[in-house]
Amino acid sequence: MAMAYLFSRLLRMYRGIKIADNPAEHAFGVVVDHKLREESTKEASRVTQELKRLGLKAIIKTLNWRELKWHGIEPATMPNIESVARNMRYQALGSTCKYLQSSSLFFAHHQDDQYETVLMRLLAGHGYRGLQGIREANAIPECYEMHSVYKSGLIDDQMQKRPFLSFKPPSREMKRLRHILRDDKDAEPWDQIRSYLSSSNKPMSFPGRFSRDFDPSVPYLTPLQSEDGGVTIYRPLLEFGKARLIATCEANGVRWFEDSTNTDPTLTTRNAIRQLTRAHTLPKALQKPSILALAQRSKRRVRLEEAEAHRLLVRERVIKDFDPNAGTLLIDVSTLWCPSPSQIRRPFSQAREEARRRSRRLLAAIALRKLIAFVTPELHLPPLGNLQNAVDRLFPELSGAIGSVPAAQPKAFSIAGVLFEPVPKRNAASWLLSRAPYSSRQPLPEQKLPGYLNYRAGIFKMDGDGDQPSRHRHWRGWKTAKLWDGRFWIRVSACVAAKFQVLPFLPSSAKPFRMALPPRERANLEKILKHYAPGKVRYSLPGLYSVEEPAQDQDAEPLLTLLALPTLGIHVPGLERWMKYEARYKNIDVTLLASSKKKESKMSLLGHASPPVRKQSIMQAKRSRTSQTRHASGTWKAPAYQ
Repeated sequence: MAMAYLFSRLLRMYRGIKIADNPAEHAFGVVVDHKLREESTKEASRVTQELKRLGLKAIIKTLNWRELKWHGIEPATMPNIESVARNMRYQALGSTCKYLQSSSLFFAHHQDDQYETVLMRLLAGHGYRGLQGIREANAIPECYEMHSVYKSGLIDDQMQKRPFLSFKPPSREMKRLRHILRDDKDAEPWDQIRSYLSSSNKPMSFPGRFSRDFDPSVPYLTPLQSEDGGVTIYRPLLEFGKARLIATCEANGVRWFEDSTNTDPTLTTRNAIRQLTRAHTLPKALQKPSILALAQRSKRRVRLEEAEAHRLLVRERVIKDFDPNAGTLLIDVSTLWCPSPSQIRRPFSQAREEARRRSRRLLAAIALRKLIAFVTPELHLPPLGNLQNAVDRLFPELSGAIGSVPAAQPKAFSIAGVLFEPVPKRNAASWLLSRAPYSSRQPLPEQKLPGYLNYRAGIFKMDGDGDQPSRHRHWRGWKTAKLWDGRFWIRVSACVAAKFQVLPFLPSSAKPFRMALPPRERANLEKILKHYAPGKVRYSLPGLYSVEEPAQDQDAEPLLTLLALPTLGIHVPGLERWMKYEARYKNIDVTLLASSKKKESKMSLLGHASPPVRKQSIMQAKRSRTSQTRHASGTWKAPAYQ
């Protein structure tokens, strides 16, 4: 209730204040009723009344345990009831945020919660990475397959006429740019510059939009956009103790609510630790100041390690190419941790490098996990301890003595659903990361995309002359995007009664799909698959199938017909008259791509033996940078003026 009171005061004193770059006009209090206690419904009602008294809007979300009760399972008797209730609670909060079009969710975790969390993990034997405790901000968990909730939805928001989150520069900055470019005759027209700055009604290009080099021998394939956005959780009260929050409520006449089960030490481990810290005086090393200081040191150490791994990937330009349409990543790790000849000749350099090997193996595992995140279909990245074997394969110089040469040639391997294949055509340290082939012991990833009306009607059933759909059939809006194989967000819109399904590009459907294409499209498909998805990579691409249920025999399997390869933009002729589809890639760290491409373009322009640049005027330097950018990328981008 302390955070609710502070929010009510904040919105009264600072109307229109921006929270996470979004204007906040009002706040909603979401009360989750777990339905695990008889008095939970009454308590939720009383909390809602108190929130309304503070001037906040309130809503009650009740968890539904009906499915478990149908199977004869009583939720309160489940051994993992705490984790199950947590998953359901986060999904209820995520769906509520999506309904309210809110991208910020605030939790009232306080300093005592942080202390108990770190102490629990310390007693469980966690390392310093697990001792960071509760984060101040993070993406909402347990909602990984909910579009517009977990790291997705920003593209749809920017396509609206009036987007909720605006990237448009302020008017003062626009005036300054207008003044700078007013006398610059070599600059692009202002109307064109304004389109890049999103000052017109056209949707702007934001992070997650990729560009690729043009090969005249291969049909150009527009890169998929990468999803971004979603709901972010903030915890602004982690620096304040529980006693101070209670005192704040008492001083301002706000009622304090607390779950009665929090005092039962036999219910959860957290309750037992809470009872232990209150009833006994722990050693100084386990008291609150020491544990909180330990959490801060752990956070600082992890933050520095993550930043160092990111810097290495960008500085050494490890990522050479990323193809979101096929979900492949080309890397070159030959320049990581290679000592220069001057360092080798220095005295004690070999001993110093041997002492640094352990730290470098840790950074290599962190960097490898960042690379795996581009391609992996798994929702959770593997822990660093599981990547040591992959580090030995990619960085043999870190596995043994300094200067040792691997005895065997690098071989392909897979981890976390990602296949690492060596690319000997480039060098021995180049690898292609792609989706690992599907195992025959596991079911293929699938996602159902239902249409409307009945599902027995065939999608290619014609009306009248067979050229156009009936005038009584109308286009429906876009269905909610579904996450397929943990990598691609796919959605459809149809004007026919049909049922669609997303499955991998099956080899059994390849020949019928090719034969349904015109000769020219068939040749383009062969070139695209050979260039963008060579080998078995093509069979990990999503395929959009129509599902036709059997009319008489109910035991027969449904008939699947491959209609399109959504990520390649190729479909059977005439499909656009009946349905539309759209594919996007999952959220990735685009900063690892933009910086490396920028460095490569500068190196290709300047070269290694470029003469020293003389001093120029400010405007001439800006013009030269503009021409370089235009020449390097092939598409003009507005320069950044300081």
